[in-house]
Amino acid sequence: MTPAPTLRSTSSADPGRSDWARVHFDRWYDALAAAEAVDRPDPATWRRGELRALLERGAADERMHVLLAEEDGDVVGVADVRCPLADNRHLAHVHVAVPPAHRRRGVGSALLAAALDVAAAQGRTTVRACVDRPADRPPRDWPGSLAAARWGFGAGLLDSRRQLTLPPDAGRLAALEAAAAPHATGYRVRAHAGPVPEEDLEEMAHLTSRMSTDAPNGDLAVEPEHWDAARIREVEAVRAAQGRHQWVAVAQDATGRLVAHTVLVRSDHEPERLVQLDTLVLAEHRGHRLGTLVKLACLRRALLDNPAAHRVSTWNAVSNTPMVAVDEALGFVLDEFQEECEAPLERVVQTLRNRT
Repeated sequence: MTPAPTLRSTSSADPGRSDWARVHFDRWYDALAAAEAVDRPDPATWRRGELRALLERGAADERMHVLLAEEDGDVVGVADVRCPLADNRHLAHVHVAVPPAHRRRGVGSALLAAALDVAAAQGRTTVRACVDRPADRPPRDWPGSLAAARWGFGAGLLDSRRQLTLPPDAGRLAALEAAAAPHATGYRVRAHAGPVPEEDLEEMAHLTSRMSTDAPNGDLAVEPEHWDAARIREVEAVRAAQGRHQWVAVAQDATGRLVAHTVLVRSDHEPERLVQLDTLVLAEHRGHRLGTLVKLACLRRALLDNPAAHRVSTWNAVSNTPMVAVDEALGFVLDEFQEECEAPLERVVQTLRNRT
């Protein structure tokens, strides 16, 4: 029997996390990046500085735990557990990554068991895992998908990643805007760089709250989130600590109320990539091409500050056909799927026990 690896861990609430990071973080990240890059030409793994800042600074609405498995001084696998603190406190997001040289000998199972212990200690009853795979690799042929099924996770929501090569086709964007504008009479679209203006904070918090109820959630167990101005500012502070910059576009109705928004970010640690985050049009204002118009405005504004960026990455639920259509019209091309898998914590614990 292969001896269990030695596990080392810390969390964003651990007073000694910076000391842990000085000794172990680079080793932890190297193993994560090696595992994520297998058979994926462009893994969207957060960069080293972004993840280290998240661990060492921490976030008010989430606790991050990191685990490192070691054998004879070598890192053989890593995991992280993220526990929401503001809402959805039943949930733990669990990610396990094992470089290929150390797979198929129980390292992943040992890390998952340790991650489940962390989740249980935080009072979590549901665990969620995300598996990224190339679009041309079906689940039956992808190690992460097979492992999730073997460990007892069930399908929750299938997302697709699409990428837009920059610079975009200016003619295509102009034609899209010209076609959309007549449908948006009475609305005003504007974009800006940096933090949300004070006058928009409360309404931006409302829009962000609606992301948890209005965007597709499939079979995931998701509770409505509550966002306020302080939480928006906290997220901006975390992004700044990570070296991330943001661009925001909003649509206002005739009364001046914000009814749609989208956010792009760019990291100092990966300046060639823009990442599309939230995009939402309130249900009662759909059908006016506002999704197209805010994305166009945000992209143009971000490109003014990032002329050397190479691509934009965006994720959508496969079932969100209207937003997928917007992205494809903009020129985004499918390259990966992300399987959001979920299960009761006790079911995964029992599945692991039955396999040992």
